Amino acid sequence: MQLSKDQGYVARASKVIALTNRHGMKILLSTLGASWISCILPMSAGKRDVLLGSPNMAAQMDQGVYLGATIGRVANRIAHGRFNLAGREYQVTSNQGEHCLHGGRDNFSYRVWKVTQINPYEAIFSLVSEDGDQGFPGELQAEVRYILTDENKVIIDYRTQVSELCPVNLTNHAYFNLAGEDSARTALEHDLQLAATHYLPTDKGGIPTGEWRDVSETFFDFRRKKRIGYDFLQDDAQKAVGGYDHAMILAPELTDGEQTVASLFSPEGDVRMDIATTLPAMQVYTGNYLISVPGKSRHYTPFSGVAFETQFPPDAVNHPEWGEQYSGISQPNQIYHQKTSYHFIF
Repeated sequence: MQLSKDQGYVARASKVIALTNRHGMKILLSTLGASWISCILPMSAGKRDVLLGSPNMAAQMDQGVYLGATIGRVANRIAHGRFNLAGREYQVTSNQGEHCLHGGRDNFSYRVWKVTQINPYEAIFSLVSEDGDQGFPGELQAEVRYILTDENKVIIDYRTQVSELCPVNLTNHAYFNLAGEDSARTALEHDLQLAATHYLPTDKGGIPTGEWRDVSETFFDFRRKKRIGYDFLQDDAQKAVGGYDHAMILAPELTDGEQTVASLFSPEGDVRMDIATTLPAMQVYTGNYLISVPGKSRHYTPFSGVAFETQFPPDAVNHPEWGEQYSGISQPNQIYHQKTSYHFIF
């Protein structure tokens, strides 16, 4: 697909920012989608980029798999693009058949955010989404802060405020391959340990059925370290969506933003990534639909990387029975703060 003149302008207007720590770890960020586009580890055998990414900003604008992008207003799916709040029905834009995915047709991943680089290891991206943007109520002010620490930890800190009652659910859509984005090793060859108690079964469109299914005695039980590919596509829940692409409900006692809720291990065991978050759920997505996606070193194919999208559960706005702590509903004129961190040990 050729970029339109407007898309081409957006791609050219975007900027790339580098953060570096004292050990030589480096991440690259883009104002296009407030995206995390590279994560370069100074391994003993040489530098290793463990993040899938586009070869240039024009390709980043053109791709539809959200490589490293900040997702919003509402990550994941809203069934039929409809929801009801305070007795009022809302229709938002649909971009996955009849459903709304990751905020609609013109979602935050395609916007150029403003950026301020505070110092060599911290940058703040900001965006204002006007009332009615993609059909959502109220003006949203969003701020995404990236911090790279000397402990080789990447912290993504989200702050949001809306002027009207509205669902808000920001996440980052980075795809990781700890063997290197240029490696032939796949996500299925990584080991995963995940402190999730339940998963959400879905239909073929990825819309939750409403059930919270206990992971015990299922192929979704990663509470003990397990190879991702070990039980892959062995049940109807996975077969419906081509692999893992499900919301996992995290053990609530661990979602304080400091304790590890998930650990990913490289195929050779030389890199571990520990994830901590304040959010109650995580979409685990094994890149099932990465079909000939132009990447930095090659075209990505299914399972080239795995995404861990910390968030409120998908379609939660239509499931008040799940409880307020899982709803992602923001009250007017209150500042909301969430954070997720990725600690690389190598």
